[in-house]
Amino acid sequence: MIPLAPRFRPLQILCVEEDPVQRKLLEACLDVIQAEGLFAPRAANALWQFRRYPVDMVFLDLDWHAKDEIHAFEEMRKTPRWGKSVPILAVTDNACGWTERDYRETGFAGLYLKPVAPLRLFAKIDDVLRDYHQPPLLLSPANGARILSTCA
Repeated sequence: MIPLAPRFRPLQILCVEEDPVQRKLLEACLDVIQAEGLFAPRAANALWQFRRYPVDMVFLDLDWHAKDEIHAFEEMRKTPRWGKSVPILAVTDNACGWTERDYRETGFAGLYLKPVAPLRLFAKIDDVLRDYHQPPLLLSPANGARILSTCA
């Protein structure tokens, strides 16, 4: 059982992922943490959803050669929600070889390397939420929760 922190409402995460297997893995992970997922196969679809629905976070599978993904990323970055920027996490196989620091310097909330591994993904989501001063996903050891292994 994953020790989830109490939340006022479920996290809403927009996932941009064209690979159906990775999309199913992300969907299953979001079900476990009781988050609501919006899924888009392409960045253009995601940008439309981002403008239409409130989201707490974006998972963007990024191909630096795809101009629509770069455009969507730039548009999302400059569109605040509730007066705050929405964290955009690069969820990628990182074919370009960038480091976490490179992604952060570009404006991403961080880097999550595929393949999707649930506990590692949950820990990354929690890190991003803390960085953006949002309520945590996981209960902390201070609240009596057991520490999860993030090696999965």
